[in-house]
Amino acid sequence: MTMNYLIYHICKNAKRIVNHYAPPMPNHRLLTQFSWLPFCLVLGLFSVASAAEKDCAETLKKAQAAYEEGRINEVPDILDDCLDVFEDKKARKGNFDRNQKMEAYYLLSLTYLYLNEEESAEKILLKLLRLEPEYRLKNNAPSEFKKLYGNFRVRPVLAFGGKVGGNIMRFNVTKTFGVDDPHSFNETYTSKLGFQVGGAVELPLTKKLGVFMEAYYSGRTYTLNNQLFGYASTNYEESQTWIEIPLGVRYNLGDKYNFSSHLKPYVFGGISTGVLLAASAVVVRRDKVSVDVQREVTGTSIPVAPMRNRLNISALLGAGVELKRGRGYLVFDVRYYMGLSNAVNAAQRYSVNELLFKYGHIDNDFTTNNITFSLGYMYPIYKPKKIR
Repeated sequence: MTMNYLIYHICKNAKRIVNHYAPPMPNHRLLTQFSWLPFCLVLGLFSVASAAEKDCAETLKKAQAAYEEGRINEVPDILDDCLDVFEDKKARKGNFDRNQKMEAYYLLSLTYLYLNEEESAEKILLKLLRLEPEYRLKNNAPSEFKKLYGNFRVRPVLAFGGKVGGNIMRFNVTKTFGVDDPHSFNETYTSKLGFQVGGAVELPLTKKLGVFMEAYYSGRTYTLNNQLFGYASTNYEESQTWIEIPLGVRYNLGDKYNFSSHLKPYVFGGISTGVLLAASAVVVRRDKVSVDVQREVTGTSIPVAPMRNRLNISALLGAGVELKRGRGYLVFDVRYYMGLSNAVNAAQRYSVNELLFKYGHIDNDFTTNNITFSLGYMYPIYKPKKIR
């Protein structure tokens, strides 16, 4: 059945159906007579598209059969009608769907390799990789095609994404100070669960190595409990907000770019620069007046950012895993930041009288370490090209 014959019968049946079910319109006979035309056109276009898709599916089968039977020279001509053409000032949209087009490009590459037309094979493979940058080699692909594929950059040129997670602080006291005997260290540091949210950019260098830079907005909170003079106790709670900028090197433990869906582990290390945005403390002092009576002294939040060094440099170590999802990756990592500098601005240690005289609080010298865990999604940007 030819295409014109098919459309004729569609329109003929459409006219009969519409005229039968259309409501009577005595004052609009002309409109009624031609009300079947839109229906006819829609069905006709749909049928043409469906027939074209079917024809191209048959075209692909014919090309595969020609290749397998050794009629290699016929393959490009067979596929030509269904492939996109944007060369030599010609532009034509073919009717292959995405998967068919990938299979056609693969078949054409094999054809040109067999005909010793390597340049043409490279052009077709590049089209294939632009259509599907994460194209995976078939297990039964000829060695010549695998060699050709190995000449192209298939890793992304860049990956970016976002992450969110939590953090816990750890403290390393290097020198103690206090209004009581500083040698009787009765202070206890306890971290509360904090948060961080931010973005990441990664630059892959090889299949194994990459460099990354991240930026996080984070909140951290800790408490300091102390005993004073045998009759008083203090609860000091400090909340901080930071901008954290890690920079480092990542090492993939497996082949990150084989595009399979299993977990891909990696490790990383580097250095991180933290910038303190704000810090404030709420303090409660409890005095034991008698066996049964306690007096509580507290007040409003106290700004303590001037008492902190605003810049904190940390060494960074961590590990994570990736899980392929769509074009990108779900990522989960755990990392350890080891503070390298004193968190306290020694010149401002005694600058807040309320802390000193009302609560008996004096900062110790200490460094802070952080344990963080993050969940995020990274999206790769590809630009395939021949590299050798």
